[in-house]
Amino acid sequence: MDERFAELFRRQLASGFEDVRGAEASITLPVSERLLNEVIARSIPRSAPVRELHVKPEAGDRFLVRARIGSSPLFPPISLTLSIDRQPEFPASPVLVLRLQMSGLLSLAGPALRFMNALPPGIRVERLRVYVDLPTLLETRHLASYLDYVKELRVNTVDGTVVLSIRAAVSES
Repeated sequence: MDERFAELFRRQLASGFEDVRGAEASITLPVSERLLNEVIARSIPRSAPVRELHVKPEAGDRFLVRARIGSSPLFPPISLTLSIDRQPEFPASPVLVLRLQMSGLLSLAGPALRFMNALPPGIRVERLRVYVDLPTLLETRHLASYLDYVKELRVNTVDGTVVLSIRAAVSES
């Protein structure tokens, strides 16, 4: 990007986009499985016990998550299914909630799920739910200020793709 335009954008962001007050935008952004996993891979700290992690979006607002913990071949990969339980609500509750679908054998494998403790800031697991706190998650990437403009965000899935529907606006006041 041309540095002059980047500087112009930074100034507008710092001013709350004062020169485009009243602007509204809606976008439907399909994110491929490949791009989703590239972003995830870059987000996992090297110190994390997770050696492999792959997320496959499936139809019906579900994700198949496959993870390998540690380098020992004694631990087979773990497969989990997550379904979208609650969409984020802006500005009151900008948290995406996923529900962990556990089969009988996996429910006995609690210690093997310790990789959940290595999740980045903004993602936490409580019982059978995964909470994705968008402001906290984006703050670590210095992107949280963009959420001030988000009025609505929906996360849905089809086979191989996460579909983000975003409505944003710059208030007139």
